Amino acid sequence: MALIDLPIDILVLIFSYFGASDFLSLTSSCKALLTFRQEPSFWHGLTAATFRLPPQPLLRADGARWQWLYKSLATQSRVYTWGNNEKGNLGHSAHVIQNPPGRALRRGPAALRYQSAAVPSKIQNVTSVGIVSDVQCGWVMQVPVITSTMKADCNLLRGWSTVLLNPEGQLFIVGVLNAERFPYRATVDPTRLSFPAGYPPTTRDRYDPATAISRYSVGRSHVLGLSDSGKIWEWSNNNLKAKFVKFLSVDVMENHGQGTGSATRVAAGWAGSSAYISGCGIIFWNNMPGSGGDSETDGYLTQSKIVPETSYQRHQAQSREGPTLDNRIGEVINHIVLDHYIVFITHKNKVFVYPVDIDSLIAEPIELTTFSENSPDFHIEDIQGQMCNFGVFSSNGHVLLGNSDLLKAFIESSQSTIQRPLDDRHQPRILPALQKSSVISLAFGDYHFHALHSDGTISSHGTEPRGCGALGLASTNLASLRGAIPSNGDRRVSLPPWNRNGRRTVWFEQEKIMWLSHLSTNKGYENEAEQRLGLIRPVVEEACQVWGEWLEREGRAWHLGPRGTTTFTDKTFDADTENGAYFALKITAAGWHSGALVLVDEQKAERVRQKWLVQQKPGINKPQTYNDERSPLVQAVSGAGTWLYETGRLFLGLTERDALQTENKESLASRHLSYVWGNDVLPRLKLPSGQEMPGTAQLAEWKGGEPDFTGGQIDG
Repeated sequence: MALIDLPIDILVLIFSYFGASDFLSLTSSCKALLTFRQEPSFWHGLTAATFRLPPQPLLRADGARWQWLYKSLATQSRVYTWGNNEKGNLGHSAHVIQNPPGRALRRGPAALRYQSAAVPSKIQNVTSVGIVSDVQCGWVMQVPVITSTMKADCNLLRGWSTVLLNPEGQLFIVGVLNAERFPYRATVDPTRLSFPAGYPPTTRDRYDPATAISRYSVGRSHVLGLSDSGKIWEWSNNNLKAKFVKFLSVDVMENHGQGTGSATRVAAGWAGSSAYISGCGIIFWNNMPGSGGDSETDGYLTQSKIVPETSYQRHQAQSREGPTLDNRIGEVINHIVLDHYIVFITHKNKVFVYPVDIDSLIAEPIELTTFSENSPDFHIEDIQGQMCNFGVFSSNGHVLLGNSDLLKAFIESSQSTIQRPLDDRHQPRILPALQKSSVISLAFGDYHFHALHSDGTISSHGTEPRGCGALGLASTNLASLRGAIPSNGDRRVSLPPWNRNGRRTVWFEQEKIMWLSHLSTNKGYENEAEQRLGLIRPVVEEACQVWGEWLEREGRAWHLGPRGTTTFTDKTFDADTENGAYFALKITAAGWHSGALVLVDEQKAERVRQKWLVQQKPGINKPQTYNDERSPLVQAVSGAGTWLYETGRLFLGLTERDALQTENKESLASRHLSYVWGNDVLPRLKLPSGQEMPGTAQLAEWKGGEPDFTGGQIDG
């Protein structure tokens, strides 16, 4: 029998044993096999296995998109971080300031302080990491600082670490994993998490399934890792070796694949940790004892508890309790660990909660009935969350938000002897901007959160404390133009849930931030725009709302170039795919900082940038769009010079606004170049009340038409 005569399902199974080059050669051998060249299951499986991509149920892609991801991850993977950088947790070594003379040092090696970053910046010195496959931020409780003028505050939480995974299964950390343990060591450069002496670490040249991490989770002051062999590891400090976890009442099978008794995922929480054991259910235990990795043993034995009625598996429905669990609970699809609760979803399209308490007397999980619908077309597809907040994703494009208060209300109702109807405490929060906007992932910090959309963009929501930059939109003095409202006195800025269909997108293009900064200065146009700037001081919320939406639409169409070159409805990009120059693949947040794994097409980004450059020729008043005709070598040398220049600026401690405004203008001027928006002025727009902003300039044109600000919401 010829290969092409085999059934399709058999062919697809055979393809899974091929590498990329062998598969492409095979499918090029004849027309019949050429039809399988972009087989989705092959490229999905190869991409996930090669780069250890974390499961993303909502990341749907055809064969062409998975093939693009496979190629892009190998060369375009970049990690950006922003927000609070108190312990170097952003990995920006250039954002360092010496402690001022005479100021009391903080506990531990705190001779250095780190500046926050209000806009995304790349983690530096990642050569030792190589390709980054996943990124997660971690929380920690701040160590009390007691001086003659200060009081201890044990309840202040910060995100003080960022942990990276590479395709070899190695974990690296920047920042501080556990500031409650003294002495601790903050690491600005990515530092590899280590294993006991008896477990050789896996490397690029040597693979060890016991230490190659396939899945990991960052919780409060600890990291859980699940190795390829199925061993569960726990780290409690940057400079201490991992301990493997063993349970008193459950034997976890290793080298058993997905079989009964094997661990298939781990989830780190606030006060405890958890794993899903196939055929056993969700198991949870308290964090590593205080001695942690200080002891000489390679592992630690811990008491654990299994969440009742979570062992059911559909392929083993013949078991004695199978029909009962199938009807009431169903098979667990995914679970998360919050501060005091485990929340999970099942194949029955139900959501349940159970307290993280070894001594809990609650007999069974409690269903969150307000998160389900009695409709044959309704399916719960995923659940994601951290600390106190979570989101449930449904097949109809809705995202339902919940928190610890909601979970507490359900548990209290289940234990009450008096049956009362569910009230507002039991209802999920529905944020208009998240509904049917292709959200595939959520990441929660203390006060802010981000949504990752299927088009590779990231939107910001919530509040940014103390102007730390957690929203990633702009520094405090520019955030109002993006629609954020500052509070009085405490440097807190918030994004009200104004927009119904729009969103506030995190920008990765430096020229966009420079443009925003330019609009806020209005140099040469003080008389025209100063009155409009007065709407920010003090803040006029409806002005910030309008400017935020106008700038959002301008940023969304940035790749099209300046006005007049293309129309807003033109969705064409410069390459052979629909993806932009910056495509976010993962979003993460904790405490007061955030991070993202972004695929960056440098060539496409430069082509977009060139659209915004103009070249002035003597005797010609009309600027001409600039096309870089320098040789590739000259361009590369110039790019390296620009990188050195940018690094030098940050080392000198320049602020975001000053650094961006002092871009290498002399270099542009020497080539008779400038940005198109160099003469732009803060736009004059109509307010939702119908009143026009002050000034004499014409009202600015809206991309996509003027929106309808109905009832304080944006429609359009």
